[in-house]
Amino acid sequence: MSSWYTLSLFFHLVGLVLWLGGIAFFLVVFGPAVHDLQPGLGIRILNHGRSSLEAISWAGIGLLLISGIINLILRNQEPTATSGPFYTIVLAIKLFLFVAMVVHHCLQVFKYGPKIASLTVDLPAATDSWPEPLLTHWRKWFLLLKINAALGPIVTLLGIALIKI
Repeated sequence: MSSWYTLSLFFHLVGLVLWLGGIAFFLVVFGPAVHDLQPGLGIRILNHGRSSLEAISWAGIGLLLISGIINLILRNQEPTATSGPFYTIVLAIKLFLFVAMVVHHCLQVFKYGPKIASLTVDLPAATDSWPEPLLTHWRKWFLLLKINAALGPIVTLLGIALIKI
């Protein structure tokens, strides 16, 4: 294994930590903590956290994409690298699930994010409860986040399998 390949794998792991770590933090720590706040304040803080998660996630996705392409190129340049049918199948499944995760993220950012942001801005500061339209969009947003949280470890294990093959 060359030092460039090792460095590229390191950056791939950094991208993975940014994206999946952000998702896990949002689901396990940030989301539940917001529910303990008053609805008016909680809605605004949750929206701010959503936009921060999106920025961190895009950095992670970009790093994963770039380092993944570099990993593939560097691995195929090694004289001992074998790309049999099992490697190709695992790689295809990993790429398909990665693309699905990116599509889910795009739905969160471009479909539900703007609606959540506009409904949050229009909300009075002294809100006593979560308005139903906003709650509906948040539920869909969180569903996509949970799907990505479930797919993330699967994609990670497939990546580990690719290194071992």
